[in-house]
Amino acid sequence: FFSAVSKMDTNGGCQKIPEVVSRLRKSFRGGCTKSRDWRYQHLRALQRLMVEGRQELCSGMKEDLGKSELEGYLTENNMVENEIRCCLDNLDEWMQPDKKSTNLLNIPASSYTINEPYGVALILGAWNYPVMLSLQPLVGCIAAGNCAVIKVPPPQFSPTSSRVVAKLIRKYLDPRFFCVVEGDKDVFDALLEERWDIIFATGSANHGKTVAMAAAKHLTPCVLELGGKNPCIVDRTASLELAAKRIVWGSFLNTGQTCVRPDYVLVHKDIADRFVEAVKRRIDEFYGTDPMKTDWFGRMATSWGWKRIWGFIKQEQSHVVHGGVVDEDTKFVAPTLFYYDSVDTYAASSLAKEEMFGPLLSIIKYHSLSNVLDYINDQEKPLSLYFYGGDTEVRQRVLTETSSGSVCVNDNVVQIVNHELPFGGVGHSGMGSYHGRYSFDAFSHIK
Repeated sequence: FFSAVSKMDTNGGCQKIPEVVSRLRKSFRGGCTKSRDWRYQHLRALQRLMVEGRQELCSGMKEDLGKSELEGYLTENNMVENEIRCCLDNLDEWMQPDKKSTNLLNIPASSYTINEPYGVALILGAWNYPVMLSLQPLVGCIAAGNCAVIKVPPPQFSPTSSRVVAKLIRKYLDPRFFCVVEGDKDVFDALLEERWDIIFATGSANHGKTVAMAAAKHLTPCVLELGGKNPCIVDRTASLELAAKRIVWGSFLNTGQTCVRPDYVLVHKDIADRFVEAVKRRIDEFYGTDPMKTDWFGRMATSWGWKRIWGFIKQEQSHVVHGGVVDEDTKFVAPTLFYYDSVDTYAASSLAKEEMFGPLLSIIKYHSLSNVLDYINDQEKPLSLYFYGGDTEVRQRVLTETSSGSVCVNDNVVQIVNHELPFGGVGHSGMGSYHGRYSFDAFSHIK
């Protein structure tokens, strides 16, 4: 069936989606997904998929996004593999009833909670990390005992990766409990017409609104992992070279197509000029003087994305201090720096209006921390916020006077690899969280 659905411009394929949902719901009601053995069996099947399909997955990411095999493995495959290991190591404990104290009125009763699976889940992957964002949510979904339909990213964004992920899911996972769907917007719309027990979606804020509106018709719970403009503050007490090194890595990872990347950097006036020069040096050190020739820097996923980023460069050409080189045929955009002499100047620019989602980094000189915090709080709440500096009072102000999905001090992006921490947004950057135990809880109802 799903080989037909993979050509989802056909109405027949969309019409079969209700049949698939009905079949999965029947499988779930059979009760076997709630057992420990079923969960371990399918987690190990997904583990085999990741290990035996590693080369195909990495090759697909190289084809679609220009990622080196090392980057593809470390930033996608490895994340999924670690999530599986975490669940396998802890599932027995997570499945146990959690005893609670009992109040005087209810004595001699006992009180406890149990985690029960929601039922049939819809997982909507995203093209910028087509392996991780399709399969990592599935780990928690299986651990919690659910069936699932996995919608891989549309073929116009990550065709090879989506095709490989779909093929491997069909090969390794039991079709009685899991179905993978390929296709474009028509398929996406058809899926959202169905009633699900939980929806897990990754994408832009607009994408999240569309999912939430569809889910609201059935009061379906959602986990929405969205994006936003993540600010990075560099205080005058920061280690300049360390901050530059880590910010360059995080900003240009996956060609800037990362939802938790630093989107713009606010640097204290006393060190701003020196910081810009340090960032330039680090870019050359990481990618060479001609990043187009290195294996360690990828490409924009689509021609549309390339044109959008090139448009920003042309509009803000007077502020470009490094990079700006592009090649339309290969969808290449060099790591590009913009420098603004004040928060107000940046706020008036086209770069301040939306998430970059490309290899563009704005550096803004600031004079007052209060002005910086006011600017950040005037924007939508970001998925992540970063602070570099050694002044504990300044750090505490940043932590307590802003709101974001996560905060990382003196580093960036790496907070998402700690399975002891929840990963998720707030407001326009999302709702709900996952990773580690939080993935299990995300796909469970606590009863």
